[in-house]
Parts: sequence; C-alpha cells; structure tokens
Amino acid sequence: MRKVLILTLLLAFTFSGCRFFERFKSDKAEDTLIVWQAKQDSIKKAEMLKAKKLEEARRAKEKAIQDSLMRIKEMEARNRYHVIIGSFKVPSNADEYQKQVAKFGFQNPKIVESPNGFKMVSVGAFETYSKAANEILRINRSKEEPIEMWVYNAI
Repeated sequence: MRKVLILTLLLAFTFSGCRFFERFKSDKAEDTLIVWQAKQDSIKKAEMLKAKKLEEARRAKEKAIQDSLMRIKEMEARNRYHVIIGSFKVPSNADEYQKQVAKFGFQNPKIVESPNGFKMVSVGAFETYSKAANEILRINRSKEEPIEMWVYNAI
C-alpha cells in the first residue's frame, strides 16, 4: 500500500508540474523556430547569390557579343571597297546569285546594299581601292573569258 501511495504522489507531482515541463517544451519550440528561420535565411542568401552569378554571366555574355559586333563593324568600316560580281533590284535574285557564286568557288560571298536600293553580291572587301582592283585582276588572270566585276566604295 505504501508503494502505491508513493507512486500516486509521484505521478501527481509529475503531472501537476506541467509548467516545469512546458518551459522546456517552449524552449525547444523556440529553438526549432530559430533554426528554421536561419535555414530559410540561408536558402534566401543562396538564391540571391545564384541569381547574382547568373546576372553576371548574362552581362558578361552580352558584353562579349557587343564586343564581337563592334569588332565586325570596325573591320567592315576598314574594308569599305567591295569587289562586286552582280547587282540586283529584286532581293531574291541577289540571294540566288549569291548561292551560285559560292558554288563557283568564291569564299563567303555576301550581299551589300547600296543606297539606291540595289542588292550587290560581293566576293571580297578590302581596305584600299588598289587592293580591290588587284583582286579583280587576280581572279581574272587565269580565265579565258574574264568575269565582269567592279569595285564599289561603301562609304
């Protein structure tokens, strides 16, 4: 009987002292909340860092593209004398002739637009008039019947 009484008193004290245990529970809940918030902050920081790196990569790629375009424009500005092999008012005719010229063996023929609306097929661009004229002579040197070409100054 004595053991039952002691056990009952012990259980009564244990369950009546819930405030004591609630204090430990609330600390654990607060600790869990702090850990969760720290984890969320860490996730946000990682996402912001990732977004920042992606933006930097995008900017670097855009700058590289702009630099390439600038170099191309500078090169085209220097190479303003074009050796023209054909001129067309109808754009589709210029496109077709460009394909035929490529089949003739000319490297990278391109279409140059003139201010009067004609599309001209160019087989080369050079820095000076004399280099462009020499290219015409070089191309026609081995031909029995020369190809009609002229130099266009793309100012």
